[in-house]
This record gives sequence, C-alpha cells and structure tokens, in this order.
Amino acid sequence: MKDLFIIYSMFVCIMLCGLWDKAHGRRLHLGSCKVNIHTHELRHHFQHIRHGMISGDDHKGIRLLRKDVMNSLQATDSCCFLRQLLHFYMDKVFISYTSSQSLHRRTTSVLANSFLSITKDLRVCHANAHCECSEDARLKLTSIQTTYDKLDQAAGAVKAIGELDSLIEWLESFQHH
Repeated sequence: MKDLFIIYSMFVCIMLCGLWDKAHGRRLHLGSCKVNIHTHELRHHFQHIRHGMISGDDHKGIRLLRKDVMNSLQATDSCCFLRQLLHFYMDKVFISYTSSQSLHRRTTSVLANSFLSITKDLRVCHANAHCECSEDARLKLTSIQTTYDKLDQAAGAVKAIGELDSLIEWLESFQHH
C-alpha cells in the first residue's frame, strides 16, 4: 500500500509540474538571457489566423523571416535580435494591420500584447547587459525591415504576420526541458 501511495504521489507531482510549466511558459535560454515565453499560446493564437494570412499574402516569393537566417544567429545575439524583432512587429506590423474580420483583429491584438509582455522581460536582460547585439544581428534585422518596407503597408503586415510560425518555431528551438 505504501508503494502505491508513493507512485500516486509521484504521479501527482509530475502532473502538477506539467501544469506549472503550461501556466508559466517555457524557460527559454537566449544567450545568457533567460525568459519565460508561452510559445504554445503564441502558436495557438496564430493558428486561428494562419490560413487567412497565408491566403491573403500576395507576395509569396518574398520571405521576411527566413529560418536559415534566424538559425545562423550566434546564441549571444538571440536575445537582442528577438527584442528588436518584437519591437519591429509592435511598432510597424501590428499597427499597420487592418482587417474586416473581428477574429483576426482580436487575435493580432492578443499576439501584440504577448509580444509586449516578452519585451518587458527582455528589457531586464538588456538592462543587465545580457542582451547585446553584434553587427551581424543588426544587419539581419535591417534586412528584414528593408524587405518589409519595399511592400506596401497592408501587404507587409499580412506577410509579416503570416510568417509568425517561423518566429515561433525559432523560439521553440531555445526551450530547455
């Protein structure tokens, strides 16, 4: 009976730890910066609008968030790159996005608020000098912004939001279980 109680107790602890992880996000190690990001929630919200964004993208031959570019960043640049990329999304992309579909407006608002929350955590890393940018990271971000600026505002916003799966996938690569 005692063994059954121990097994049951361990099972409950494992389940509670899993719920804790879900509630508080995954701890991502971006260089020497550690932040909790709810990648599963970001992906969940993005899935609601993904199809509409991809079908509304009239510039399928252009990529803003290239996986090879993001994956080639040095680990030490990941915090700074993410911080600047999220600011780009909040300052240009989400502000420029308009839609007649209320679900899309609400979802992009939720995503923007999530990005704002993440940038607050990244600001702490930046203040503690754990979030420095190399010239390479700056050039990669400038390339994304330049490509975005070549599109008209509405098309650029749809393109950038439609590529959020690449950003989420990149973030998930930093999860340490």
